[in-house]
Amino acid sequence: MLGRVSGPELVTSLSYALNGGQPQPLTIGSDGRRLAARGDFNVDLSIQDLQLGTNQIEIVAESKTGQQVVERVELDYAAEPCPLPLAIDWSQVNEIQDVAHVVDGQWSLARGGISPEEIGYDRLVAIGDMGWRDYEVTVPITVHGINAGCYEQPAVHAGVGIVLHWKGHAHWGRDQWASGQPRFGPSPYGAIGWYCVFHDAGAMLNFFDPDFHRAAEKPQKLPLHVPHVFKVQVRALPDDANRYSLKVWPQGGKEPDEWTLSTTIRYTGYREGAMVLGAHHTAATFGNITVEPLSRPSHASTD
Repeated sequence: MLGRVSGPELVTSLSYALNGGQPQPLTIGSDGRRLAARGDFNVDLSIQDLQLGTNQIEIVAESKTGQQVVERVELDYAAEPCPLPLAIDWSQVNEIQDVAHVVDGQWSLARGGISPEEIGYDRLVAIGDMGWRDYEVTVPITVHGINAGCYEQPAVHAGVGIVLHWKGHAHWGRDQWASGQPRFGPSPYGAIGWYCVFHDAGAMLNFFDPDFHRAAEKPQKLPLHVPHVFKVQVRALPDDANRYSLKVWPQGGKEPDEWTLSTTIRYTGYREGAMVLGAHHTAATFGNITVEPLSRPSHASTD
């Protein structure tokens, strides 16, 4: 749950309590990672900690003078499955949260698409079900620009695309940029199919594996302000392997017959998960989305 403190320099502590539980400390941004702007905070909740129905969250800010400000929020949780196929037409959506979950950043809904309002580290919107296994995502993406913050540590590139088999952020402890609250580890995930601009290697289409290695790549520079259709798919193979494929073409043009990139990634426990729209230090617009289930082949090869 995202929020922002007004006058963060006046606040000495910020905490939250879920359903009357013990207060938990909140980090106040910015921190170079998920908390991109001054005053940002993120109540990083696990589904396992929520109760079905209404949950009460109490956020307490304490000032240097000892004054406390309390904000109470109600969160409704329903453990309903999200079946496939799925189609999202943004022109028919009133609020992004009606059809998706904004994980990080402030996002706007306009002109038949969604865009991060403030560009920074991993602006993310999650869609779907943690039980999704074999599926194909199609979404037009328009790149508008690259944030100069991508040239400052801890970033090494800018990128925009789709995360497959997403399971939520992992706790990676803390580092010199972030306190560890909220959790900033972007994996576990199966793979990320996206367009990146690297400090050293330049612009390319590529797949990231869960260890951030480029499992497959192709140099390519996308023109700014021109919508391109991204189609990515994941299909389970034997022995804990998954086959990931990506193709990209100008919207309105003919879809290529062949995949631009395909790669097999083998990791234990990465067999299913939701999808995420991701913009890492990139200004971009994501258009209408379709997600189709893939039929399971009678036999599959890892070659």
